[in-house]
Amino acid sequence: MNQLITISEKINALWRLSQKETIFLDDLEPEFKPDLQTFILGDTLYMKEGKLVIGKNLYNKWLNKLRSKGFDYEIDFK
Repeated sequence: MNQLITISEKINALWRLSQKETIFLDDLEPEFKPDLQTFILGDTLYMKEGKLVIGKNLYNKWLNKLRSKGFDYEIDFK
């Protein structure tokens, strides 16, 4: 049961990130990075404070993709 709670919390954290003013790639849990990186491939990102920033619009498009199609990769929740 604890693992289900952990998974739920990590997925909810993805939606909470969309409320932040600046979304850094490093803000994501490692399990989700490959899916997001594949989704944003070819899009322009920028650096702030020495970290990659994902635009809010692009991040929200990814969240919409998750709602409609799910993840492109099998997520290994350790």
